[in-house]
Amino acid sequence: MTQRTAQERLTRLGIIGVVVLSLLFVAIALNSRRGMQPSPPKVELPKEPPDLVLLVTANRQGKLEVCGCPGKRAEDLAKVANLLISVKEQMEQRGAVVSIVEGGDFVGGEDVVGYLMRAYSILGYQCIALSPRDEKRLPVIRTNANGTHLLLPPQGTQLSTLSLKGKTLQVLLVNLGQPLVKDGEDFINSAGRQVGRWEWLMAQLHNLRRQGAVLIAIAYLNRNEAIKVVPRLRGVVDVLLIDDNLSSGDAEAPFNALRTVEKINGVYVAALPQARSAILSLMFWQGRSDREPFRVEGQWHYASGQPDHPQVKQIVDEYYQKRQKQLEREMQQLMKIATQREYLPPEFCGSCHQPQYEQWLNTGHAHAVETLEKQKRIDRSCLTCHSLEFRMRGVLTKRKKRGVECVDCHIELQDPATAKMHGQRPGERPTTKIVNEAVCLRCHDQQNSPNFNLQTYLPKVTH
Repeated sequence: MTQRTAQERLTRLGIIGVVVLSLLFVAIALNSRRGMQPSPPKVELPKEPPDLVLLVTANRQGKLEVCGCPGKRAEDLAKVANLLISVKEQMEQRGAVVSIVEGGDFVGGEDVVGYLMRAYSILGYQCIALSPRDEKRLPVIRTNANGTHLLLPPQGTQLSTLSLKGKTLQVLLVNLGQPLVKDGEDFINSAGRQVGRWEWLMAQLHNLRRQGAVLIAIAYLNRNEAIKVVPRLRGVVDVLLIDDNLSSGDAEAPFNALRTVEKINGVYVAALPQARSAILSLMFWQGRSDREPFRVEGQWHYASGQPDHPQVKQIVDEYYQKRQKQLEREMQQLMKIATQREYLPPEFCGSCHQPQYEQWLNTGHAHAVETLEKQKRIDRSCLTCHSLEFRMRGVLTKRKKRGVECVDCHIELQDPATAKMHGQRPGERPTTKIVNEAVCLRCHDQQNSPNFNLQTYLPKVTH
């Protein structure tokens, strides 16, 4: 062997060694990265696997990504999607039949509907219930439904339903919309006879009851309204899903904060998820007697620490790539207003954040000026807190739908240095929490609001 041949062999061996070492380092890095990713959430199931499981999401309000403190990132659609599939697979491995249901209030602006519906189709949603707010987007929702069943609020003389089958149990979902808490509204039934709205509704529910399935009704009611409605539904509806938390913070209330399902006056009451990061798991078993035809339990799952679902993340990325130019235009407008310290009316924000604006209109903040007017207290000392316009301009040009407004709480919009965050994609914004107790205490101080408690007051204005 010549010296030249030996050198060539050594060179080749050196190259092979470098390649092998590189591959080894890559393998170690990938393994380490996998180790850093959170393991799927452990699903605690009873020894007896459920017959049927409904995995329920709700209240997304068109937000694909959420900005704010680190905990809010768990509300990102891609992270919740990953949790949803993980829980579904673990339930199915235990032998349960699993159906995925959207409980409503899932849309925001029209531009996001198509992307949400694509994601829901990929995840295998069997049903999407529409809240009264969602119903305003019905044409575009129908256009993008792609075969997914839409559970609509009452339409004319019909109730929208969907039948789902477990191994032995059958459940029937029905959307009641916002049923009246009190009598007083007349309705023309299919026979042309004038009847009360409740009389018509109960007749429809009794007909559905005859099908022999577990009857699950979705109603967009708060906790107090549900307490009033439940006695009417006893013996007809088995499970009532309401759009509120079960916990009231009142020890005298019939709801227990530690449970996901409560039996009130013979009806099981459960809460639709109020946080975007939450999934409600409703588990059903065949009953042991005629007096107990079924059993039901609930469980919460949260997306904290979840990785992104790859396909859903791709859909989210597509949306924000398209939306970026609009975000930049919004930022320029906000920067101009913030720089000049101009008054920003709530309608300006509502043009893009419509669901949040509509929810704000139902809070006391939106009617703070009207409250003063009714109490005949339109004076400088009160208006300083009750009117953003007065505090910034020293005048009051409008009284209806005016009061404690967007910039009062989202104080970052007042400062050009922080207002520019509005032009960034939500998931890329700094993880700072601007709305906090200190902001509230500027007006809810000991003198003006001696009983103020952030834990009980904040839910009244959350949107």
